[in-house]
Amino acid sequence: MASLLSFSLLSLFLSLSLSLSLSSSATLRINHQPPTKQEQNPISKPPSYATTTPPGILQACKATRLQDTCVSSLSNANVPQNPTPLQIIQSAISVSDTNLKTAQSMVKSILESSAGNIDRTTAAKNCMEVLNNSQYRITRSAGDALPRGKIKDARAWMSAALLYQYDCSNALKYANDTSLTNQTMSFLDTLMSFSSNALSMIVSYDAFGNDTKSWGPPKTERDGVWELGSGGDFGSEFRGGIPSNLTPDVTVCKNGNDNGCYKTVQEAVNTAPDNEWGRRYVISIKEGVYDEIVRVPLEKKNVVFLGDGMGKTVITGSLTAGQPGISTYNTATVGKVFFYFKKTLVISIKFCS
Repeated sequence: MASLLSFSLLSLFLSLSLSLSLSSSATLRINHQPPTKQEQNPISKPPSYATTTPPGILQACKATRLQDTCVSSLSNANVPQNPTPLQIIQSAISVSDTNLKTAQSMVKSILESSAGNIDRTTAAKNCMEVLNNSQYRITRSAGDALPRGKIKDARAWMSAALLYQYDCSNALKYANDTSLTNQTMSFLDTLMSFSSNALSMIVSYDAFGNDTKSWGPPKTERDGVWELGSGGDFGSEFRGGIPSNLTPDVTVCKNGNDNGCYKTVQEAVNTAPDNEWGRRYVISIKEGVYDEIVRVPLEKKNVVFLGDGMGKTVITGSLTAGQPGISTYNTATVGKVFFYFKKTLVISIKFCS
């Protein structure tokens, strides 16, 4: 019986070996067939846009890290005939803005379909907020900074717009349990590539102006390149500290309206005018512990908190990531505000878990 079993196994092994040998021989004969005429002279066809895209766009896109994406997106965009470098940049920003609106629509659909799922609802709400912030920054870059020749400001706005788009994708990543969410994250990758390309061209334009032959992918400190900073909206003369002309617009104190002041910091923030750029809105916060979460909406511009010193004016909150409906993005005790020093420090902020 053992001999019969051994013989059967030996026969099976020889059969498999013979089959593999024949298969290998056949493969070798196929691989050694002479190549066809087409294989001997392969024809490499350039992308269809290579023959129709203005040379200025091809040259400008050399400033980006994703040149093929840059060229293809601008080839389909409404770019003027023989565009200037600035017109090319504006078109690249427009591509980003158009796709951002699509991303906002996709995230809105996620939110509408997430009833009962608190994590996905929170992620979608956070996403909607940061994409709104991103659109605002894109508008400032293209509609305000670039036309006025404030190239460094345009860089800062576009960089912020790109970061907000990344924040949206990062929020959805922790609630990616539907096909729509997955599709939206994939689309956000495309959106970020468009925004990155626009930002890269702004950087080259800042460095070399209209000399697009000198444009190239941005270099950073990793490449041994360091750039000087800019004063931005505060001007190059601003060096920190308390500006001498800070006069409080409203006051916050623990006794509230008894002393003609607001009882909570949030009430004072809500009195700040919307979309006013001409001056700072100063909120004086008197000594005391203010147990609240303060949110400064995007439309409240140049809000300044001025306290009585470290350990005297204290704002404390108790939001912790992991609580139902709370992500890390929501846990900031105070956000989007200027803090100025007075004595030792303007305000103490305590984070409680």
